[in-house]
Amino acid sequence: MTIESESENQLVLVATDERVAIVTLNNPPAHVLSRTMTDELIRAFEDLRRLDLAAVIITGRGSHFFCAGADIRELVQNSPLENRAYFSRLYYALNLVSTCRFPVIAAVNGYAFGAGLDLALCADIRVMDRNTQMCGTGVNLNLVFCTQRLARLVGPGRAKDMLLRARRMGAEEALQIGLVEHVAEPGEAVREAEVIARQISSKGQSAVRRVKQVIDAGLELPLEDALNLEAEAIYEMFASSEFKRRAQAFLAR
Repeated sequence: MTIESESENQLVLVATDERVAIVTLNNPPAHVLSRTMTDELIRAFEDLRRLDLAAVIITGRGSHFFCAGADIRELVQNSPLENRAYFSRLYYALNLVSTCRFPVIAAVNGYAFGAGLDLALCADIRVMDRNTQMCGTGVNLNLVFCTQRLARLVGPGRAKDMLLRARRMGAEEALQIGLVEHVAEPGEAVREAEVIARQISSKGQSAVRRVKQVIDAGLELPLEDALNLEAEAIYEMFASSEFKRRAQAFLAR
């Protein structure tokens, strides 16, 4: 099964090629997560769950913005109850990205602000354009956002320093503190993400998915329980035909 976006007028474009899906945010100029775009993002990741993929890349169309976060005009026009409903949908969309059964790579090809930063944080691996910036902008609007994923990734102190001041962070500093895993040369974030996706696609796919699952689940457990979870995954892989095939190929080299 292959999903291709029907029209370039869609706010979320999806294309698949050799078991790698590319999800492109397409709400120019800043790819804000309007209610409609959030619903399209939900549909895209719900559809992707039905495919046999090796990896998913998420990026923004063009080179200026990855995603500038929520649509502030909509938030101002909405009632508090409508905004509560919107953020419930937004949290659901972000959760779909973070719990995707395939590895997700964020190609941060432009500015990632507010909920756009949180969207990047939902990925398993982040590739950031050298010339762009990330920022948790919530306090500028008297809002609270990005607190949990950011703190778990870089630690509470760095998260507070970034969020309490709405401090913009460049690619080199983001790499240094572990906010991103790779820094790409200008205009090369998507290309580098594709290279990583192809590398992942060459590995044992049941193991790839279990590695992601075990790491994510283990972070919420005491170490002993997490190691037991890893052991269960190892035993499961030993019984797989893919392990035997790959082990025999290794020994035959």
